[in-house]
Amino acid sequence: MSSQSNWNQIKEWDEKYLLHPFVTAEEYNWCPVESTEGDYLVMPDGTKLLDMFNQLYCVNSGQKVPEIQEAIKEALDRYGFVWDIYATDYKAEAAKILVEDILGEEGWAGKVRFTNTGGESVEVATIIARLFTGKEFIATREHSYHGITGTAVGLNRVLAGRSHISRESDQLVKQVPGQGYGATIKCPAPHCYRCSIGHTYPACKSALPEGKLPCVHTAEQFIKNHGVDQVAAMITEPAFGAATIIPPMEYLPQIYEMTRRLGILWIVDEVLMGFGRLGTWFGYQKMGGGKVKPDIITVAKGLTSSSIGAGAVIVNKEIAEFMDSVRWNHVSTFVGHPIAMAAAVANLKYLKKHKIPEKAAEKGEYFGARLRELQDKHKCIGLVAGAGMFWQVELVKNKKTNEPFNKDDRNTAFADNPGEKPIALILNKCLEKGVLLGGFLPNTLRIGGSLTISKEDMDKAIEALDYALSTLDQRCD
Repeated sequence: MSSQSNWNQIKEWDEKYLLHPFVTAEEYNWCPVESTEGDYLVMPDGTKLLDMFNQLYCVNSGQKVPEIQEAIKEALDRYGFVWDIYATDYKAEAAKILVEDILGEEGWAGKVRFTNTGGESVEVATIIARLFTGKEFIATREHSYHGITGTAVGLNRVLAGRSHISRESDQLVKQVPGQGYGATIKCPAPHCYRCSIGHTYPACKSALPEGKLPCVHTAEQFIKNHGVDQVAAMITEPAFGAATIIPPMEYLPQIYEMTRRLGILWIVDEVLMGFGRLGTWFGYQKMGGGKVKPDIITVAKGLTSSSIGAGAVIVNKEIAEFMDSVRWNHVSTFVGHPIAMAAAVANLKYLKKHKIPEKAAEKGEYFGARLRELQDKHKCIGLVAGAGMFWQVELVKNKKTNEPFNKDDRNTAFADNPGEKPIALILNKCLEKGVLLGGFLPNTLRIGGSLTISKEDMDKAIEALDYALSTLDQRCD
């Protein structure tokens, strides 16, 4: 809308006609955005808010990149709508860039199937895995998040990532009836800060032969108990997005080795971490130390820098050959939309030309160092971890014992008086300084701007967080 918009009228329409997630109608806090500018949201009154959760960590290249906008305009001049069964130059070029220009040196990538969203990418990945293997089960992990569609929700294990309702009087959320887990196997997460199976990292590496992590060993046992002949694949995020967990560097190589040895596929969900978020093109490259190759990866968000919605599934050459030999049903009206594909081509070229993933790695080194300064200074920070422009900050009541403020550590923040959670205090205090941070878990901050963010804006975020943490320190033991 333009600056001439009648925002009072819009507020009335917004409250009267729209359903709003996360809050009741009484809790709903109207927050209009006039425009975006760099790493900032511009409010109708001219106030600018530094966006340090990057609109769900997806505007990788930054807002309103001229090259992407021009590509969208050019596509709009050429096309209205073209259904997926027809070929366009944009769609073919986007696939070529992904397979050859970005992943070509690794040698595993075969072909691409485009989608509309990250959740749809996960759906398609599991369909392909099940068709290719003829097997039913997908191994997932506690605290995982993979989307809001049917199969994707079934793979989610961070409670806040499953569809639910709650009221202020509710102590726990209530899951949607019939939203079962389906043919999934829940394995332990590599949550070294608070291990769910009772180990302590790095001491846990000596508990099993050859330094095998207990969480990986337990995952293997769970898969074997279900029967390897029934398991199509294991799906992992390289780092946990919604749950905000950075696994140890040994984890992904060991998961890779396990899936090879068991003969199951490995799906890597790169919807959030892909296209430079961790300082490499894909998260598995960073967290796998260059030692792993997935069978299937899912992407979205950073594919177009969220200038318009689009996702993709990239499969290895063997799977591509199989899928080329069969007729399979995946129809989605807007898949491969020429406008979205034009945006993808322009964004991928921009990321590559300007070496954005490499620059994100450098920015992450600086920002991580500033966060660790805050950890040394404040009693309420128990852990800082991350890379590139994705950082985890654990808020603790007692730094010596790592006791969290809220016992529901990786539970949802949207039940049982969400405004009283430590995360709410931090977010509100940072907002006083004009900085937006992310977090919907009670004790955990996740922080990260665009991959093109300036040093000055990173410093501004640190100053706001310093101010907010000083208030929370008063609640520490």
